[in-house]
Amino acid sequence: MAETLTASHQQLLYEAQKQILSCGKNTDSILRVLSCTSRDLFGRPGLGVIFYDPSAQLTRIRYNDGLSDKSLGCQCVAFTRDKLGHGKIDAQTVADEDGETYHLTPLGSDDDVLGMLIMPEYEAKLSVSAEAFRDLAATSINTFLEIELVQLRMEEMGALLEVGRVVSSTLDLRELLTKIMSTATKVMRCETSTVYLIDEQTHELYFHIVSGDPNVGAKLQEIRLPMGTGLAGWCAQNNKPIIVPDTEKDPRFFKGADKKSGFVTRSMICVPMRLKDKVIGVLQVLNRTGTIPFNDHDLEMLENMANQAVSSIENARLYENIQKVYLSTIEVLATAIDAKDPYTQGHSRRVTQYSVAIAEEMNLPAKEIEDIRYAGLLHDVGKIGIKDSIIRKPGRLTDEEYAIIKKHPAIGAKILRPVDFLADKIPGVLHHHEYYDGRGYPDHLVGEDIPLAGRIICVADAFDAMTTNRPYRKGLTVKTAIGELKKFSGKQFDPICVEAFLKAFDRKLFQYFEKVEETDDMVLIDDGTEIKETAETVHELEGQPYPPMAAHELKDEKKLESQPYPPVMAHKTPDQLSEKPSSQPYPPVSGDDKDKS
Repeated sequence: MAETLTASHQQLLYEAQKQILSCGKNTDSILRVLSCTSRDLFGRPGLGVIFYDPSAQLTRIRYNDGLSDKSLGCQCVAFTRDKLGHGKIDAQTVADEDGETYHLTPLGSDDDVLGMLIMPEYEAKLSVSAEAFRDLAATSINTFLEIELVQLRMEEMGALLEVGRVVSSTLDLRELLTKIMSTATKVMRCETSTVYLIDEQTHELYFHIVSGDPNVGAKLQEIRLPMGTGLAGWCAQNNKPIIVPDTEKDPRFFKGADKKSGFVTRSMICVPMRLKDKVIGVLQVLNRTGTIPFNDHDLEMLENMANQAVSSIENARLYENIQKVYLSTIEVLATAIDAKDPYTQGHSRRVTQYSVAIAEEMNLPAKEIEDIRYAGLLHDVGKIGIKDSIIRKPGRLTDEEYAIIKKHPAIGAKILRPVDFLADKIPGVLHHHEYYDGRGYPDHLVGEDIPLAGRIICVADAFDAMTTNRPYRKGLTVKTAIGELKKFSGKQFDPICVEAFLKAFDRKLFQYFEKVEETDDMVLIDDGTEIKETAETVHELEGQPYPPMAAHELKDEKKLESQPYPPVMAHKTPDQLSEKPSSQPYPPVSGDDKDKS
């Protein structure tokens, strides 16, 4: 055939073949080369390729240069009909609605026709050149469409491998589901994805996590669906996957979620997440992007993802339950520690609430926030190693006794160190009495040398010490306590932690406090602690700052080294004020306790 071609056409086809070989595996580049060659060969544009997608059972336009979209659309419908009818597909010549004639050449093998190459009618004298071009085009397109299919399958396999890698990378349930949903949204080419988990006690489905817009996710997480309600509920109850190309036409669709979130659901796939024969949740993708609707192949892909994810989800839930048991056990331990002193009930719990709120306000990673949660509960665990006679001593402590009290952070760290799970909580426990200016203990660390957990708990611990009731006085008001935090920011407290606490208080911590009548101030909600208040004790404590200072502001800074909050100086004589500050711990005792010591 080559001998019958004109020299110019031979050269044209030769150059096209060279360019196609240089395109590598880029099908779009190959089609552009063929389109340009067709123009040069026949003197006008007109090349199209339609391609059958077996997973969607639809034929779509793969390439079009100069042909009528309407005509190609009609050919897509006709080709799909022929494919589904399993009839023989041959080369043919057809006319469109305007009478334009097109030549259609099957692509692929005789047993598996992938699509059609469509060219406009050409003059008879160009039939040899047209036949040569058609052979070149069909061979090139066949080869690279097959490569394209292989690449698509490889991408899908890669996505499944990525899911496998992700599900084995973490035991944090939220992180695990976030990664799975991110992968599912990308692979399924959809707008968003969700995971419902089943509440075993209520037999309801609840949104555990939603990928995409966090505002939408927050609203959806408030919704719980009874088993059988909505498409997800139907999927869970019947243990069957479901494809919904148009939610408006499906009476099972639950519109309440869209109404609640403002999101518009158009299409979806739901697949059950099965652990053995038990459904533990539903994986759902929403709103396919592009022109190809959700199809059976997408359903198969999503089921594969769900199957890979489900065992890891269950492991993460078991781990989460173990964490809850650990936390509950530690909360019991913290309560027992607080019980050593009847006037510190709830102290560890409140310090934890304040510390976590500060950490969240600082946007710390979830792992660091959890470490701070545990450290807050355990910050006084070392008091287990302090004799009750010292902890409960009604009178003033001696210097030796106060030196023992100061050992409780180090004792706490020693208690936690053998427990691998608690090892990374130790910095918050060991250093929560370090002061930003270096006057704290046990290591006299300065500034950012103090672990962040220690700096955070220091602020939380001080605020709770100031605002809780004691046997000799009522807790300070919020404004007074905050004034003390601000006053000693940069001295005792990390300024950044103080600022974060103030923001956290305005955002949510205020709920633990109640208004003082006829003022704009607040106090901690009454915890039932009995206050043995006298005129003398009130007078003695007036103006005591935090951290404490001697009456003459302690010009000798070294005198503050062992000074706790708050000191009792009011009962001393002027001559006594020049003495070394008392080693009186918190809470202080009044002067009439002197005889008890």
